Amino acid sequence: MKIKDLAKIVDGAVDGNGDIEITGMDGIDTAEPGDLTFAIDENKLSEAEKSKASCILTVSSARKSSKPLIRVANPKLSFLVAYNALNASKEVKAFKHPSSNVSEKASIGKNVHIGAGVYIDDGVKIGDNVVIEANSVIKKNCEIGSFCRIYPNVTLYKNVKIGNNVILHGGVVLGSDGFGYVKDKGKIYKFPQLGRVIIEDDVEIGSNTTIDRGSLSNTVIGAGSKIDNLCHIAHNVKIGKNALIAAFCGIAGSVTIGSDVTIGGQVGIGDNLKIGDNVTIGAQSGVTSNIKSGSVILGFPARPIAQTRRQMAVLSWLEKNYKLVSAKIKEKDPA
Repeated sequence: MKIKDLAKIVDGAVDGNGDIEITGMDGIDTAEPGDLTFAIDENKLSEAEKSKASCILTVSSARKSSKPLIRVANPKLSFLVAYNALNASKEVKAFKHPSSNVSEKASIGKNVHIGAGVYIDDGVKIGDNVVIEANSVIKKNCEIGSFCRIYPNVTLYKNVKIGNNVILHGGVVLGSDGFGYVKDKGKIYKFPQLGRVIIEDDVEIGSNTTIDRGSLSNTVIGAGSKIDNLCHIAHNVKIGKNALIAAFCGIAGSVTIGSDVTIGGQVGIGDNLKIGDNVTIGAQSGVTSNIKSGSVILGFPARPIAQTRRQMAVLSWLEKNYKLVSAKIKEKDPA
């Protein structure tokens, strides 16, 4: 794609030769001829000028350069938009590895790539331009939309439904039974897990993340959400649109999470809680109560971030001044 065409996509202004062809994108240190890179300030612009990149995406106020520029309001965001434009979903070449096992009762769309050792069960429906890589297992009655990418060793239990443009990284497990048990008279009984997992459009799920199917209702991941590696989402959880969930998070059963929520790494959320829209939860927090929309929380138990920071500051001060405080207490109460 030519520089001038990319500039239109990112709503930028070209400074220099706009007819140069851009074939890739990379960081300043590793960019090659034909690549677009970006510079967020004058210092980075100087570094980018020394690189092999053919074009620099930079701020509107940047000085003139020896290299072609695309001037934009937000170079980092525009770099993302340009990347998506250059890597837009493309048609896949149809392929079925001879070692794969695909049921005759499965419905396979156009241009589907099925890798080595893939197993596709009865009643599965797969849309167009889907890539399913080696050793993935798709069990009965699953539905997969178009332009999805399923990396190696992914397992979909029965009845999982996936929308369009979904990415599942290696080792993802969707639809396994939730951790639901009932104790009675010294025995533990397994509670029926009758729901399903529904993944809406444009969701990306990181390696070795597990999402349990619902017990009596569905587990739902909202459109546009991004879930990092090694997370666990339990049965009946409902997550809204555009959630960002970092690695090692654990979300217990029947939690409802709103849209545009950001959850830092190693966060634990207790069962049956409600998290509102536009909530930010700091890393390693433990959430034990409902959270109102717009809140920013941190700590264990998680509290508003300003309150947590005050508590941490007080504890730090007490640690440093313990002897002084103890002496003052003894003065007032010698006993």
